[in-house]
Amino acid sequence: MPAIPRNLGTADRVLRALVAVIIGFLWYRGIITGWPAVVLMMVAGGLLLNSLMGRCGLYAALGLSTCKIPAPPQTSRKDSGKSSR
Repeated sequence: MPAIPRNLGTADRVLRALVAVIIGFLWYRGIITGWPAVVLMMVAGGLLLNSLMGRCGLYAALGLSTCKIPAPPQTSRKDSGKSSR
């Protein structure tokens, strides 16, 4: 199975990390408790992991990317060396 390419841009990564930190803070302060806290902490862990790795499986499955990846260099047809007779 091939690895998921980087598909999260800087703004997306920062936003995910910020949401994860906010959820952690709300749990630490006791504002969220019980099952909602467990579910939200699992979500926060996933968001933080995605943010640190720069990869999102859902984005990959949907073919989305917010990462600016440089385009590969293009080759010109004039330099192919073949004559057109």
